[in-house]
Amino acid sequence: MVLNNHNGMETDSSILEIQNDMLVRETMSKNIVGIDAAANVLEVARKMAENDTDSIIVKDDADSIGIITEHDIIIKTVIRNVLPAEMIAREIMSSPIISIKPSTNIIEAAEMMVRYNIRRLAVMEGDQIAGMITDRDIIAIAPGLTTILEGLIELHHESDVRQEQEFERGICQRCSAFVDNLADVNGLMLCEDCKEDEGYYD
Repeated sequence: MVLNNHNGMETDSSILEIQNDMLVRETMSKNIVGIDAAANVLEVARKMAENDTDSIIVKDDADSIGIITEHDIIIKTVIRNVLPAEMIAREIMSSPIISIKPSTNIIEAAEMMVRYNIRRLAVMEGDQIAGMITDRDIIAIAPGLTTILEGLIELHHESDVRQEQEFERGICQRCSAFVDNLADVNGLMLCEDCKEDEGYYD
């Protein structure tokens, strides 16, 4: 299978070779746009338009605490008939930010998107966001992966939903600590300490 030329690369490869060889760092966008958590949603939308991006990272000082997408703006303001200038970024952001390492292969990235029902992942180097990878980035590299993604989505919907799902790293929704491992406990993304306070143990 011949893959599309992406970042100057053109490869004749099988899906297995893609899984083993194509890494997130080769595919991710480094165009990261941030905005203060106290900015109103109208400012958020304007900054997204100015930077021609469909997502923006919400910052609290130097910390990345959430993400806002075009979908968030539509669902949480427009459909509710709320004026964007009357809501702030913190109120509509999605948190925690689900992240992945740059050394992860793109098949695993696609699986994470399906598992958590999201279309983009933050790429973390240390405690900093180095880039973003989206479902469009993956499909742009290899249209043939569409079949795999569709299969993953079908499997995802057929599988039992686990009460607790492990995330790689992010911000605890109870104590606001940035940690390497989060768990979904009754709909909240919690660190190990807060998870134990809820009475859940591994």
